[in-house]
Amino acid sequence: MRLWIVILLLIPTIALSQCKDGISVIQFSADFVKSNELVIDKIKNAELLSVYLTQHPEFFKKEKIKYLPTVILYHKGKAIIRIESNITLTLPENTLDTIQHHINKIKNQKI
Repeated sequence: MRLWIVILLLIPTIALSQCKDGISVIQFSADFVKSNELVIDKIKNAELLSVYLTQHPEFFKKEKIKYLPTVILYHKGKAIIRIESNITLTLPENTLDTIQHHINKIKNQKI
């Protein structure tokens, strides 16, 4: 029984670490701000992942998430840009454009 619990706890950790190997965008959120989340599916050339506080609180602690929602762009496991919501629990209107701009810069540097 304990082995299954350990395995179930490791699966999300492994998935998150694999996601960060290239270019990835992770949206940290919670059920109570779901209506304020970005539609991250519009972002191109990156792996996309949404992580919820109730399901994976350890990720929020590890990444020092203080505001919900928060979107972080990673490249090879390193945070490139972090965009946090404001006091109204909303992200800036240009968040998608800002993230896509940084992804494009990363892609252009690889050439």
